[in-house]
Amino acid sequence: MSFFRNFPTVAYNFGNETFDTTFHNLTTYIDLIDQIADDASFYEKYYIQDGQRPDVLSYELYGTSDFYWTFFLLNPSLRKQGWPMSSLEVYDAAKLFYPNKVIMTTASMHGEFYIGDIIADRANVDEFGTIFKARILEKNYDLGQLTVQPIVDVRSITLTNGGSGYTSPPTVTISGGGGNSATAQAVMTYLDGNTVVTSQTIQSIAVITGGENFTSAPTVTISEPDIANGTQATATAVLSGFSLPRQTTIYSQQNEPNVLLWSEIKVRSLITRDTVEQYNAAAYYTDTNQNIVDLNINVGGGGVDNEVGQLNKIPVTYLDRLITTNNELRNINIFTPSVAAQVNSEFQKLLRS
Repeated sequence: MSFFRNFPTVAYNFGNETFDTTFHNLTTYIDLIDQIADDASFYEKYYIQDGQRPDVLSYELYGTSDFYWTFFLLNPSLRKQGWPMSSLEVYDAAKLFYPNKVIMTTASMHGEFYIGDIIADRANVDEFGTIFKARILEKNYDLGQLTVQPIVDVRSITLTNGGSGYTSPPTVTISGGGGNSATAQAVMTYLDGNTVVTSQTIQSIAVITGGENFTSAPTVTISEPDIANGTQATATAVLSGFSLPRQTTIYSQQNEPNVLLWSEIKVRSLITRDTVEQYNAAAYYTDTNQNIVDLNINVGGGGVDNEVGQLNKIPVTYLDRLITTNNELRNINIFTPSVAAQVNSEFQKLLRS
């Protein structure tokens, strides 16, 4: 990059190298801009447009892309936080920074629903467990929120071809799909009347551990049959879901991750108001004057009233907050063209001295 080409060089021996390596000393600092940064006669205000790059802006303002570094040295916020993102990049960043789901409730959560425990929607449960389950990451009493990480696991395995020629249970391997730790075993017996019969055909695949973090259905591979002319069995994986109805009841039992082992005595329930993507959840609330405010406590219920439409309390989401921060970075100081050229010339001269 042109900004570093005149930086002084130093010789340094890296590790067990025989000879020193010469490289630019990037720690060199010239305080020229610090000396003039407070003099308003040297600069003017500028608003960075959506998607405008620093080198392109330098060329538009000064006729050269080499002065881009002045934007960073003249604006401490850019040095600390970087160049503002485009609108699309902000949205992508919000999904990356806040990838989970937030469950909102107006009910009390005291003494139940602990961080690290599993929640599940027991309204959708069968012999494979619940369709939806998630791990509690954070509990916010003030906002009436549970931040949860959906557990997308292998819920069941569908046998598409039972194969033939198996004299012992084959190995079942689950791979790919972005997840991990899923295991299963083949079942070769079936009930014929009152008699248990062992066949040379796979009857079903039982999931032992569902794993987690799957983004797509993994590949299920069943090892080859023992008999040479046998047919290799095939199967496909079915993943759990990761969405909840807007209003439902969720359940949790402290220190028990297996929902099939939950006890009716120990399990706890919670009525939800809504479930949203984490980046669309409220980071805080404001009044109509944009002052941060607290939510009201429900009388007799212990929870908070986050049904705020009629209360003149406005939710500010994590995405909103990121957009505001990014837009603040767009307002910068820039040198006037004549000053930029002089500053660059003097800066390079001081580097070489």
